[in-house]
Amino acid sequence: MTKIIYGHDTLCGWCFGFTPTLDAFCSSHPDVDIEVVPGGLVKGERVGSYSDMAGYIAQAEVKMTQVTGRAIGQPFRDMLQREDAPLSISAPPSHAILQMKALAPERALEFAHVIQDAHFLNGKDLNLAATYDEICDAHGYPKLDTQAIVSATEESPLVADSYNRSASLGIQSYPTILVYSDDNTLLGQIASVYQPEAFRARFDEIVSFKKVSATHTVPS
Repeated sequence: MTKIIYGHDTLCGWCFGFTPTLDAFCSSHPDVDIEVVPGGLVKGERVGSYSDMAGYIAQAEVKMTQVTGRAIGQPFRDMLQREDAPLSISAPPSHAILQMKALAPERALEFAHVIQDAHFLNGKDLNLAATYDEICDAHGYPKLDTQAIVSATEESPLVADSYNRSASLGIQSYPTILVYSDDNTLLGQIASVYQPEAFRARFDEIVSFKKVSATHTVPS
């Protein structure tokens, strides 16, 4: 079975823009196993109040929307302007996704998309336990350890292991798609392709011609 590793970060606007393309791919390729691997876009010195990033995000949103056709919601924009705007930090949602991978791996990608949409469309604070409780209740996901989520940092073992794995896979930007054969040989990489037809064509090209960009065994 062909496998995809999805280098992802919940706070990445480009990953948010990529969601419809990947969802369409999942519908047309149900036999392809897709594993989401949080990589840690906002960590270290990048962590800070969302209000301090409002100008940068506003500029980045214009290009992201032009390329992907997806726009963030007004509640998210309103959140950026609040004096008590939440902390922008990737570790809590990363921890949540990693918990879901352990509890319900078949729903982990769906969950990653749901919490990202809740954030970018509805302005939900991903540092609050209530956000995850509400999402899990609404969608029938397993209950998560929300205390571990909201206290997570990049040094939390679960998060650190995922960030290290992402780095070992050579993932340097988000979203990144790595395509593997059934024997865990890396066949190719897809980056910065946001149109569904173009993405499917690139995937089919990689699999059909088995263009090996590197030989790599998926780290456990």
